[in-house]
Amino acid sequence: MSLSNIQVDTYADFHGLAELRAKAGGDSASEQQALNEAARQFESIFMKMMLKSMRDTVPESDLINNDKTRFYQSMYDDQISLDLTKRGNLGLAKMIVQQLGGVANSDSLKEGKKLADYRGVSAIHKKHVVNIKATSNINSPEEFINKLWAYAQSAAEKLGVNPNVLLAQSALESGWGKHVISTRSGESSHNLFGIKASHSWQGKTVAVPTVEYENDVAVKQLAKFRVYENYQESFNDYVQFLKQNPRYQAALSQVDSNEEFIKGLQKAGYATDPAYAKKIIAILNSGKLSSLTTQNEKLTTESAA
Repeated sequence: MSLSNIQVDTYADFHGLAELRAKAGGDSASEQQALNEAARQFESIFMKMMLKSMRDTVPESDLINNDKTRFYQSMYDDQISLDLTKRGNLGLAKMIVQQLGGVANSDSLKEGKKLADYRGVSAIHKKHVVNIKATSNINSPEEFINKLWAYAQSAAEKLGVNPNVLLAQSALESGWGKHVISTRSGESSHNLFGIKASHSWQGKTVAVPTVEYENDVAVKQLAKFRVYENYQESFNDYVQFLKQNPRYQAALSQVDSNEEFIKGLQKAGYATDPAYAKKIIAILNSGKLSSLTTQNEKLTTESAA
């Protein structure tokens, strides 16, 4: 049988996988068939990862928690992942086909949408945000520093920290200003620090998908984030957010050390990404940030003189 009329329907179907490999080197029609099936296999892998994440949230019983049970459970997850993706309703496989240059059935894609529109959905390093559409007039680290230096300097004085610390954190959260969360209308939220909107927040909000880490496992969630009128408001609110929240007092007591302050924020739960502090420190210690802020500091000093 060929891939034109069957799919690899069991995770242990080595004959089918071998035939898939052979098809990939055939004519254009065979290549398309192989591409469709390979995309489905990738989709089933993602599905199995989702199933594993779901199972990790269920308490284990000592009666069935053993190596054999886990082995057969893994086999079952492999098979059910293939069965679910065989129906073709998830849509991921079709997008993978298009990404790899093939022709996919667009039934599951929204009318009027092109692949470029879906590529606009970008994950940010954070707890964090999968932004629907990033709109920003900041196109480089140089522009980012030049535009935000004065705001960072003012906010840093209020907190007693180095301005570079705030710039490094906001650079991580916003992708150097290129991926600030957008509102439904496509306007910038000006939220540079990824601060969520709690029940006490009285201002505007925007709900977007985020990626949080639970026991070091990334989990997608929908969360509301604060929306500001401008970047100045974002820095002002960041200062108030830290000062008014008791859990950040320990971090604010360590402002004499850039790294200890950043580690203190993570320890207090500012972000769930286990590598959050390390990422900020890496940006903070980069030569690019230091050189750009030194230039701005020099210009500020000269203008004051």
